[in-house]
Amino acid sequence: MKVLFLSHSGFFIEYQECVLIFDYYEGTIPEISSEKQIYVFASHAHYDHFQKKIFEWVRDYQNITYILSDDITEKGSADRIISVAPRQVICVDDLKIQTFRSTDEGVAFLVHVKDKVIYHAGDLNWWHWEEESDAYNEMMRRKYQNEIGKIPSEKIDLAFVPLDPRQGEQDFWGLDYFMKHTDTRYVFPMHMWGKYDEYDKLMKNPKTIEYKNRVMRITGPQQIFELEDEA
Repeated sequence: MKVLFLSHSGFFIEYQECVLIFDYYEGTIPEISSEKQIYVFASHAHYDHFQKKIFEWVRDYQNITYILSDDITEKGSADRIISVAPRQVICVDDLKIQTFRSTDEGVAFLVHVKDKVIYHAGDLNWWHWEEESDAYNEMMRRKYQNEIGKIPSEKIDLAFVPLDPRQGEQDFWGLDYFMKHTDTRYVFPMHMWGKYDEYDKLMKNPKTIEYKNRVMRITGPQQIFELEDEA
């Protein structure tokens, strides 16, 4: 299994039989075998999670399906688009896809592909902002924790979760809660706005000691991770 970090919250995941692309914003997509099925996910319509360019890929690849949050209104090849709302469970070919309600816009995805489980948060995060009221931040805490509580109690092989430097000292709260309340093998911090030293900050935080060896270090766009199956 190969994971390519494209940029921001965008990831390219390649298996022997298929490719999954999440929240493309910018970056270079590798050449894909015509024999592989391609699934393109977009969690919501914000420009840093969705670009209309993804609809151009159908010119080069016939085996492509788009799974898009229903707040995305731009049109591509209608027969290739599956629109999803929060808290749905659908099957697409051999994939089982469960969606969760974001604390911002759109959805988060939990995808069963072959014998693996992948979680992509989109903008589902514990958004705590110092400039907001205590009531607002408390509401965000409750909504985030409630939604994470809806994730099935099964092993997640790969998770992609925000670590947003704009939140200051609260940047890790969402990732920390997620890791302490799920059984996740690898977590990839994302939504870092190019501030890749967020990883170093996270590693120095004593509160992350129980899972820090499961956090993948992202250093820049187009970084490739080769991940082996568990024995």
